[in-house]
Amino acid sequence: MFKTIKARRGIIGTAAALSLLAAGAVAGVAIADDAAVKAKAPHAMASALINADGTRSQSQGIKSSTKAAKGTYCVMFDDNTRIDVSRSTPVATLVTSGGPQYAINLATYPTPSCGNAADTLTVYTGERLLLTDAPFMLLVP
Repeated sequence: MFKTIKARRGIIGTAAALSLLAAGAVAGVAIADDAAVKAKAPHAMASALINADGTRSQSQGIKSSTKAAKGTYCVMFDDNTRIDVSRSTPVATLVTSGGPQYAINLATYPTPSCGNAADTLTVYTGERLLLTDAPFMLLVP
């Protein structure tokens, strides 16, 4: 399936990072300020567990995350990650037991919701065609 060892290691590292984030969220681990807790995602350029209010429980490679409006989040990456948002392939997963009516969408282009900033990833979370606040995990491989 993956012809190079580097590709296999990248996939395994990404899966491990998502598993760690999911385990912390499912177990209900209380984590303090995002500045004190760094996520461990050795093969990811950036990762985070972002709460429904836009704060980060843990993160790596992310400068800031804010809630711009109901169900709308703006994520800026650290300058040293050199992530070009328009060329990135971010992956996000909702941290909810809501079922198939919940959705998450990512915009890698400038949006009015986040001030049309080219260096900002916009994340939309919703339920049945309505924007709804929900926690999510974000990973940029």
